[in-house]
Amino acid sequence: MTKSGASGPKARARKTQDAAGVRYTQVRRRMVPASRHGRVVQFLFDEQCELGTLTVQIASAWAQQGLRVLLVHKYKPYGSDLRLYSRKARERKAAEERQRAWPGHRSTLLRADIRDRGRGGLLVEQHTPWSHPPTDPRRPSLDEGPLQDALQLGRRHFDALVLMGQPTWPRRDLVDHFVVLAASNGVPVAETLGHGAVPEERIDRPLTPEQSAALLRERHLKFLYHRPTAFLGMITGSRKQPAAEPVSGFSRLVEVDMAAAGIPLLGHIRVGDYDLATHHHRTHDTEALANSPLDPGVEQAAKAITDRWC
Repeated sequence: MTKSGASGPKARARKTQDAAGVRYTQVRRRMVPASRHGRVVQFLFDEQCELGTLTVQIASAWAQQGLRVLLVHKYKPYGSDLRLYSRKARERKAAEERQRAWPGHRSTLLRADIRDRGRGGLLVEQHTPWSHPPTDPRRPSLDEGPLQDALQLGRRHFDALVLMGQPTWPRRDLVDHFVVLAASNGVPVAETLGHGAVPEERIDRPLTPEQSAALLRERHLKFLYHRPTAFLGMITGSRKQPAAEPVSGFSRLVEVDMAAAGIPLLGHIRVGDYDLATHHHRTHDTEALANSPLDPGVEQAAKAITDRWC
């Protein structure tokens, strides 16, 4: 907190430390005028999708391209505090107070471009409460003021804010852009009939560009409970090489059909075939993932997204 009546660079740095995710002294060294109007992006994909790490990789690519990026996670305080059930009243009441207390923002600086003071790329991970519990039991709706405040503050200091978590629930009231991550082997050129049959009874039926585009939309949007009316686009990703690469003319026709339907293709990302231990490490260690080499196609997809912001 700043002292009453304090002003100047030091006070402004203290006020922005929650948004920047580092100590105010570091914020002060990097601080730029709070004149940004950052865009909030939400990546939508199946919760069981193996492409979930691409959200962090795309954000890391933005930081490498010179953008200031904030990853906003939902903060879950004290989910399994056994002291809530203690026989000691003082211990139990202290645990209940911690449950009710405002935990504030918990932020981590993942990467920063130190070559250009205050003007280089920045990637920050922030855990913040998304809502207050309902105060009136007759009205069980949550107060999402904390999330709205965090995004409003983040817009002033970051170019892009990525709303993490709940990838199947589009937040129309808070998000500017939606991007779909589709676990597709690139642009489909054929559909296999008789998937449950023995290999010799399976039939590969060639698709037209219109059928290929329709298949991408229907297969990779059906997981959404509430589908937004407009998307920024779709990114396809896979862990293996497609059996057949479409010719350039076929791909262009598919892209035209997807764009006409309001879901343009923004690129394809080839995710590395990692072993189970490496995949678990990449999934749960955001800092290591943000500083690891980017998967092929991530840089192009990240740039395609920002090109469509204009």
